[in-house]
Amino acid sequence: MSEPARVAHASNLTSEIENLRAQLAAKEEELRQGALLMREVNHRVANSLQLASSILRMQAHQEADAHTRDQLEKAGLRISSIQHVHDRLYRSGDMQTIEFSQYLRDLCNDLSDSVMQDEEGHRVKLNAECERMRLSIDFASKLGLVVNEFVTNAFKHGTASDGETHIRVTSRKHDQVLFLEVADNGAGLPPDFDIARIKGLGMRLVRFVASSLGGEAGARNGQGGAIFYVSIPLPEPSGD
Repeated sequence: MSEPARVAHASNLTSEIENLRAQLAAKEEELRQGALLMREVNHRVANSLQLASSILRMQAHQEADAHTRDQLEKAGLRISSIQHVHDRLYRSGDMQTIEFSQYLRDLCNDLSDSVMQDEEGHRVKLNAECERMRLSIDFASKLGLVVNEFVTNAFKHGTASDGETHIRVTSRKHDQVLFLEVADNGAGLPPDFDIARIKGLGMRLVRFVASSLGGEAGARNGQGGAIFYVSIPLPEPSGD
């Protein structure tokens, strides 16, 4: 190759490299802007969910009918459990997965504050013992609804004779199966109790969530009260 040809070839390569660099920079900026947009969307969704939850719970406080008040309060707590997912997404920057143990602790703290504010004289101790794991957003959101139902149910029905409620939430995984339990220190379950026969919206929601994730829901008596649980297969790691 002659010297002029080599110079022309080098010049073309330099031009192509500069074009590739410019295209890569444009793609990176596009991805950055997309990530910022997603964070802003999640922030606004979280705020909207928090507002909806607050409105429902305010309405519950003003409602004279006890059954309607209870249903409004439960609806507010369900929305709040979903709001926690979006709030953590906004703060973490990860739009795909969420650290489940921290999310579960935050959710339990919120539930503890809510129930203790709503029932004067009803002492509640709520502890969460959770193995660290990252779960998809959809998976974690559904499990948050399950925890919400189990904890509020334990608060309503799992009180010991001394008037103090101890609720323990545990989460662990074994052989790619997630085991999630909520135990209380109440009087326990009757011998013929069957979670599948409970017609209330909360337990129907739990059974639906467990089934939709390929798992099952159940209940049994522990050493000092009732234990409600779900066991759900975890998605296989993507390997990416």
